[in-house]
Amino acid sequence: MGIEDLEKFLPVVLINRNYVVTSLNDTGKMMLGEVVGKKCFQVLYNLDKPCPEYNISCPILSGEENVDTVTLDFEVYLRTYGKLPIGGIYWESVINITNLSIIRSGVFDALTGLYSRSFLSGMIDKFFYMWKRYGEVFSVLFIDMDNLKQINDEYGHLTGDEALKKVGQCIKLYLRKADIGVRYGGDEFIVVLPKTRREEAIKVAKRIRECISSIPFVTKLSASLGVIESSEKDTKVEEMIERADKVLYYAKSVGEGTIAVAKTEEEFYTVD
Repeated sequence: MGIEDLEKFLPVVLINRNYVVTSLNDTGKMMLGEVVGKKCFQVLYNLDKPCPEYNISCPILSGEENVDTVTLDFEVYLRTYGKLPIGGIYWESVINITNLSIIRSGVFDALTGLYSRSFLSGMIDKFFYMWKRYGEVFSVLFIDMDNLKQINDEYGHLTGDEALKKVGQCIKLYLRKADIGVRYGGDEFIVVLPKTRREEAIKVAKRIRECISSIPFVTKLSASLGVIESSEKDTKVEEMIERADKVLYYAKSVGEGTIAVAKTEEEFYTVD
């Protein structure tokens, strides 16, 4: 099983206020079996009491959306969870990554510590589903370093790697708990901002740009950013990524350090 199949390892269960599993996605049914009506803490972690009694974060109590890991009896779980915009229903997705070194290496980018492109695939599918099914708006930032090739050519690839690490640190610095920061490939990064409108996403983009431009380094670092919000016209995730890529391309055509925003599917503008 390769890391390209990571998205298939994302079982999702829906839970009510009483910790009872009310439904599952197809992957959840395949991995967990017939568990509707059972307690989520028993199904997911083999516990006899609710997760908060083991100091494990719970969306039912906090109402938060987050990504984290949990260790129980030397078993390590990667989990995401949150609350649906309908009364009293919560969701949780859990993967046991204890002995799955291939998947673990596919979850995180070794250089920057951000999530990997493989991990993004399954996660953004989930956010897109929540948008189409429940109207949970989300935004995407597409980020590209402006001068990595120049750094590699003048100072060497080790210095270039250090620049990528610094950019990754800036991205992580301004992410909220539920946000997903991803090294998409080379000098490109994607940030997924759940429950976030375009105006708030622009604020995050500005903070990241400012952080990158202020990094003490052998040469000035900068990045161009494209900002989009989920649209009714998007029929699949790939269309969103393509649109974000177009906005980024527009930003880079304007000049280094530009933030471009999609007002519509084809109308873009820049912000200071």
